[in-house]
Amino acid sequence: MTFEQIAFAFGLTLFAGLATGIGSAMAFFARKFDPRFLAFA
Repeated sequence: MTFEQIAFAFGLTLFAGLATGIGSAMAFFARKFDPRFLAFA
């Protein structure tokens, strides 16, 4: 395995984790319950 492959895999994993965290933060801080917004988040 080369460094580029490891860095690429790490970058994808980091992106997926950040996307999950941002989506859950949006749902957590929503002021009112809206199923469409929660589905998007």
